[in-house]
Amino acid sequence: MNSLNDNKKEKITEFVKFVRKQLQLEKCPTIVLQNGRGELKTTASYDYSKNRAIVDIMRSIAHEMVHHKQFEEGRLVVKPADIGGDIEDEANSKAGQYIKLFAQIDKTIYDE
Repeated sequence: MNSLNDNKKEKITEFVKFVRKQLQLEKCPTIVLQNGRGELKTTASYDYSKNRAIVDIMRSIAHEMVHHKQFEEGRLVVKPADIGGDIEDEANSKAGQYIKLFAQIDKTIYDE
């Protein structure tokens, strides 16, 4: 099973700080990195044994952080559609933008 080493965890931590600043979040959501869903109640649970690249994990985290910002702004009041719609499209778009912006700081996120 593939697990996240300390270097990858540090990169993810720096990315979360970066996205929080970009989104100007009032409060950063709690982010838990673990194998399997466990008791977590979120749409962003992934099995790391599928060998997900760190950049893909980061994109997923950014997507959920955009949803958190939408919630803070009162625009996310119900669970968004899994595909399409303004709320979900914005989360997908901004997550991609944050990956590209962060890669200008740390190009090694693509090294896997």
